[in-house]
Amino acid sequence: MSEANHRISNYENYFNKAAKRTRAPVLRSLQKYMATDLVYLAGGIPNSDTFPIAAAQLRLKDGQTVHIDEADMKVALQYGATRGKLQLREWLTELQRRLHDPPTLPPPGVSPSANSDMITITANGCTEAFSKILGMVLEEGDSLLAEESTYPSVFNVTEPLGCKPAIVKNDADGLIPSDLSNVLCSWNEAASGPRPKLLYCVPNGANPTGANLSLERRKEIYALARKYDLLIIEDDPYHMIQYSRPLLPSLLSMDVDGRVLRCDTVSKIMSAGARLGYVSGPKQFLDRIVDLKEGVSGGGSALVETIMLKVFQNMGHDGYIEHGCRVANFYHQRSQLASRTAEKHLKGLAEWSAPQAGMFLWMKLLGVEDSRHVCQKLIQKGAVVVQGHIFCPASVNSPYIRVSFSYASEADLNKTFSWLAEILKEQSEQ
Repeated sequence: MSEANHRISNYENYFNKAAKRTRAPVLRSLQKYMATDLVYLAGGIPNSDTFPIAAAQLRLKDGQTVHIDEADMKVALQYGATRGKLQLREWLTELQRRLHDPPTLPPPGVSPSANSDMITITANGCTEAFSKILGMVLEEGDSLLAEESTYPSVFNVTEPLGCKPAIVKNDADGLIPSDLSNVLCSWNEAASGPRPKLLYCVPNGANPTGANLSLERRKEIYALARKYDLLIIEDDPYHMIQYSRPLLPSLLSMDVDGRVLRCDTVSKIMSAGARLGYVSGPKQFLDRIVDLKEGVSGGGSALVETIMLKVFQNMGHDGYIEHGCRVANFYHQRSQLASRTAEKHLKGLAEWSAPQAGMFLWMKLLGVEDSRHVCQKLIQKGAVVVQGHIFCPASVNSPYIRVSFSYASEADLNKTFSWLAEILKEQSEQ
């Protein structure tokens, strides 16, 4: 099949019944007149003269100061646009161009506003982005393609929808394309329901494994998505925290069809408390997300968007990318510290692979069938890690644990791993 024949021109076949019924609320549709010369008496908009905040300044760690003057603050304290602040979307669109150069993004000569329609801001990081997508595509009885160990919050969304995981094996290099192919080519609709139309993956610093999906596998997965007409949720909060450079090409950078819906966040390298994320993808799909947001939650925080835009503009795109390198080096050093400390206490008691990005060690406890009781004993000693079964939707039991090294001190890592070693040794002696 030619490349042109793969290009998606209409997304109606992917939307579920609820998404097809979604319409933009009339009240919010009138907001387009706010920026015109018309006298606008349609909105329930509070008078900003009643707000106590006038202006603000932010002191950055490099000593610079970012100012939000009274004019910008007046706008920031009002309701925001559902799609997100236009200047912020324009800035992020240029960032996506530099990092990914998506084939479906209009060329630079096209107006900035037309380009920025390929990004929609989300108010709760990547989680809101992938939650909206799942809620628009999946019907009860559908299956979601996902790795056998993956971020569990995705299933907090799919389970209430009445959807099942379709498990694909993974290893130290991420999702295994040959197993994805096996799952799809052997799918039995009579036994398992409709063939999946959506793949969820975390390509960099996969939570919990810390694996980066290899470049060759990315190409194979995208080819399979084309063959089986899949949409891909590329949930990539750790993209900038890859431990090596150059950064691995994203699935978005390969997407000539408009089938990749990429979820990004500022939580990991700028501010977790900002709760600011953004989804990039085909305008037709994002328009439907905006319709859904307008009917349920409206826009995000215009104040947060203004603050982050001012900081981004101060940094510039090159400065943001350089900051990402510094953050990646920071976590790489912490991952090495965690691995050395684990080696000192847990050699012969546990196995793990060095993470390639992110902030987690994914450890297999040797001689343990289910890590839950080990985690409980560890809590009694004074430390908390995450039992592995919650990341593995196909398994009732798991010998794995996830250990975060993002903020723990060397002393705390030593205590935790020594306690864990004591528990494992006691268990082996029983």
